Amino acid sequence: MRDAGGLTVASGQYRMLSPAGEAIESGSADAEVTGGAFVLSPSGGGDVLRVPLGQIASVADAEQFTLRIALAQGTVIELSRLGTMRTQLLAELSDGRAAAAAKATNVVGDADVFKGQIAGEQVEFRIYDDALLITGASSAERVSFCFMQAVETANYVVTVRVSGRDTLALSGLTNRTSEFINALTQRISVARGRTSAFLGALLPGLDPMALRQAAGLLRDGVAAPVATLDGIHPQLADSLIEVCVLPDRKDSIRALAARAQLAIGFRQVASVHQAAQGTTPWHDHAITPNIGGHQGSAGSFQPGFGGMMAAGMMAQMGPGGAGAGGFGGPGGFGGLGALGFGGFGPFGGGGYGPGGYGGQGYGGGQFGFGEGFGGFGDYWAYRALGAGMNSGGGQRQMTPRPDMSRGRLIPASEDLAALTVAGEDPTVLAFILAAASDRVAFEVLNLPDQLTYVFRAPGPDGLAVVNRALIDSGFQAPSSGQPGLTTPASPDAQLAMLSDLLIGQVPHDANWSSQLTTLLSQ
Repeated sequence: MRDAGGLTVASGQYRMLSPAGEAIESGSADAEVTGGAFVLSPSGGGDVLRVPLGQIASVADAEQFTLRIALAQGTVIELSRLGTMRTQLLAELSDGRAAAAAKATNVVGDADVFKGQIAGEQVEFRIYDDALLITGASSAERVSFCFMQAVETANYVVTVRVSGRDTLALSGLTNRTSEFINALTQRISVARGRTSAFLGALLPGLDPMALRQAAGLLRDGVAAPVATLDGIHPQLADSLIEVCVLPDRKDSIRALAARAQLAIGFRQVASVHQAAQGTTPWHDHAITPNIGGHQGSAGSFQPGFGGMMAAGMMAQMGPGGAGAGGFGGPGGFGGLGALGFGGFGPFGGGGYGPGGYGGQGYGGGQFGFGEGFGGFGDYWAYRALGAGMNSGGGQRQMTPRPDMSRGRLIPASEDLAALTVAGEDPTVLAFILAAASDRVAFEVLNLPDQLTYVFRAPGPDGLAVVNRALIDSGFQAPSSGQPGLTTPASPDAQLAMLSDLLIGQVPHDANWSSQLTTLLSQ
């Protein structure tokens, strides 16, 4: 049903199970997805249950026509007897959970949505400006473009090779496989083009080949070591820091570079895609073909296709015409001899002689019963185009050409000039990672109110591990210690890992340098 407020509400039966599987509540209720949450309203004035979509662990079919919704804390809600609203509720839960996963991982832009399978599970693929988001019944995974190495296809299976993890095999896309590949490869190409354009705007004096190398290293969110960047150009790393860092942070960065190995990175935080604009669509103005409508008044033949055919056949008749032998001669009515009318009376031997209507007579091989009935080729071609000699005299008009609309007056584009690290609300986040011993510090260069985070390095390649976790979590700020009731629960595994690795966070005040030194040396 649909209530007076316009929200989709499904009415049915519910059963609530404890994490141990015991039934704790049941009855009839209304269920809806609204305000970023799943809301269950029991009939008869019972207490309303509101579950944020990010805290739903899975949505699946328990049995025929029954939805099983598992919460992150272990409680299970079963919904049955929903009628025709079951499909609608399931779709809204799927879209809502995907939106919650997108928000949790800070993806950029609007998504192209596809249905498919991965490892035999039904999933949804959402392609954003910077990542592929895979959402299933029980999980959501972000696959960032900066780690994608190749996209291939064979037998309707799309293979995505990603550095640092197993290859992804995406299937079940059926007739949308090519569309999916085109959308994914185009978004990856556009993302890398944005990186190159952004770096070119920051460093207009950099050689194009050196710019290409730097853009390959500094793909969206990836931090490149200072030594590697200096290998491309001796002044590259210093120039990037100089144009990105806030004036009051320059001394802090120099002090940090003296005690740790630095890596520089850039992360796009806002979409610069511009949709098509304008008010007048472009149309294909081709004239609709109509070969049966040319009805001129000149000539002795009837108008329309029938008259045209008659005129054409008479034009092909030879000079024999109606000669001394009646309708004789090789160009006249060449004879119906094959039909038994040869040498008939006054028409003579040149009259209805051998060959029938297909010989030397009426149109020769153009309109006769010759070998293979080839003489009807022209006629049937015209009939296939929608014209012909109808007994009623009417002509069937050809099907009009479809109206091929193509975008708007201003096509969709990327506003590359909007990619900037300057201002109060920059579209690109500039940051550094500083590795010292078994510690990694994360410092934002172009935002004034950001804290400096220090993480424990998990292994010898700790800087790369922390960098990847930051990218896959959308560069969200991790929490120190156990989150309290005022902190929203987050199911993102990468953010949870960063919270586990977090040692401390340092504000930019007078004690910043001493506190950071202490944390890096612990």
